[in-house]
Amino acid sequence: MAYKIVMPQLGLTMEEGSVTSWLKKPGEWVDKGETLFTVETDKVEMEVESMGKGYLGTIQVELGAKVPVGTLLAMLTDEPDTAS
Repeated sequence: MAYKIVMPQLGLTMEEGSVTSWLKKPGEWVDKGETLFTVETDKVEMEVESMGKGYLGTIQVELGAKVPVGTLLAMLTDEPDTAS
């Protein structure tokens, strides 16, 4: 089962953010609750935990690019060979 990783809304007024770093690489296993990436907004930079588990797929957004809340960032998949 695939799980979508999207730009989270980290505050009531947050409309966009940018991923400043990924703590996992595509193809690596991610556990639910594990810190997966950091997001920077106009007010704060914070770590974001995974809401699902699986192998990290291809990252869809470049580091530092500002994207709207809800934008697809990557996927978690059940099989490592489908994650790259």
